[in-house]
Amino acid sequence: MKQCVAEIKVNRLRSTSDVSHSIHDLLETNGPSSSSSPAAAAAQVGLSEEHGVSSVEHQLSSINDLLETRLRSDARLRDQTDNNQQMMNEWLIAAAVIDRLCFIVFSLCFVIGTAALFILATSVQR
Repeated sequence: MKQCVAEIKVNRLRSTSDVSHSIHDLLETNGPSSSSSPAAAAAQVGLSEEHGVSSVEHQLSSINDLLETRLRSDARLRDQTDNNQQMMNEWLIAAAVIDRLCFIVFSLCFVIGTAALFILATSVQR
């Protein structure tokens, strides 16, 4: 289950990264040095000619910034999740050790107590 969730997150991260690269490519191809007309660049994104290329570039750069922020926050969240998982595994090991130790102490007390009762019971009857 956890592996499926991790795979979904990786696939989502890849798709976000792909969108970021596509936007970066659009910014490079539709930049000021591009040979395409402003109307064609605006039409490519779905805007009318009155908004112009600068508006398109501004929107694309804003989207690119948001995607980069998302990628950084996803990476930070993944690191925190990994650290939490590692800490949880360490505590599980510590809990198993303590559980085993308590079992051994209980078993020893039970065996010694039972033996003491049998010894006392036989000595009282004599």
